[in-house]
Amino acid sequence: MIQIDVEEFKRLRRSVFNVRSLGIPGYPRGMLFTILSQKKVDSVKKFYPEAIKKLDDIVSKWKNEKKLPEWLRLTPVMRVRLLLKAMGISRAATNRILNDPEKVYSEVDSSFHPEELEKMIWKALYTDYVYSPLAARHQRARGKLGEEIVLEWLREKGIDFYTENDLRNRFSKTPDFFFEEPVRFNGAEVRWVESKALFGDPKTHQIYSRKQFSAYREMFGDGYIVYWFGHVRGIDDNVLETSIFHSQLKNALNDMIVYTAGGSRKKVLSLAEKLKAHVVDVGIDIEANNCTRIEVGNEVNSREFLDGVGKIIDCYSKGRLIVADSSKNWKESIRKDIGWILRNMGFAVVHV
Repeated sequence: MIQIDVEEFKRLRRSVFNVRSLGIPGYPRGMLFTILSQKKVDSVKKFYPEAIKKLDDIVSKWKNEKKLPEWLRLTPVMRVRLLLKAMGISRAATNRILNDPEKVYSEVDSSFHPEELEKMIWKALYTDYVYSPLAARHQRARGKLGEEIVLEWLREKGIDFYTENDLRNRFSKTPDFFFEEPVRFNGAEVRWVESKALFGDPKTHQIYSRKQFSAYREMFGDGYIVYWFGHVRGIDDNVLETSIFHSQLKNALNDMIVYTAGGSRKKVLSLAEKLKAHVVDVGIDIEANNCTRIEVGNEVNSREFLDGVGKIIDCYSKGRLIVADSSKNWKESIRKDIGWILRNMGFAVVHV
């Protein structure tokens, strides 16, 4: 895990502004992507209150010009949400539209150009790496991947533990891992571990300290926090260094590489074995323990395709991925569109 001082964190934060700016030498992609995502969240929180005061301007610009105001400095999905709000669309209806953009025709008045609106929504869903449904699935998969690393480690050490799900009916606040009796490791006796697929900057740490960590300490005593993408030095004595975890899954978290491959089953399975990767079969009919078969629609702007890509991202919780079909040329296969979307969600995509 990388520790940096506050000034270096600020420099990195200034240096990352979109997913194409994540190739800063010496820093893992996962770390940079996390800093970028947290930066975008802060930006939305800053500009949203002002934007919400100008709903009339937003809807007028769309109705008259089929455009959104240039000053609307929000992520693509948040821009869509504000526009639908300005149209008088309820939150429930907005969520239905974001899950299936074709619903604009039944939820939105024809005077609001539903055809153009649908196109904008599809683009937003496939490019917003913070607030889109695909981005939410990405964050959950990253979180599960981090928790799986801790879980493997605890089992290897023979440490008895309860998971968050085990504790839901026992406590009002539930850490990811809880020890009935204090456990001594890394020089301290602790009763809980909280896994965070985040970068531990001072602001983020303060927020979670207030929401979670302080309550855990009050209820259970000392515990450890794991920031999988590094942290600013000195934020907390109880931040556990990830170097104690020896797992191949850490590589998937850090480099965020997704491979795509085509051709024979033998070739794909050989590559999977070499890379210690999980195969996502989108059209090659592989039967193997390290393989998940996913149906993906042929039409990119469709509910079937959106759901299929979402399921692919879910599989990231298993570690390194290879998206495979039978086509040898990725430019002529469904892997081209899948790769484009995964890149938009922050992954580094390598076509084999």
